[in-house]
Amino acid sequence: MNKGEKLVIIGCSGAGGPAALMSKKLMPDVDVTVVRKEAHFIVR
Repeated sequence: MNKGEKLVIIGCSGAGGPAALMSKKLMPDVDVTVVRKEAHFIVR
């Protein structure tokens, strides 16, 4: 992915959380957003 692109990960319980962390570590210039079910729904 290129600098400034966005990556959206849906779910955080199974592999979503580790995927988000690894994505940010491997691609620090990419915006990573995790969508999970909670009161505020979208958490960044």
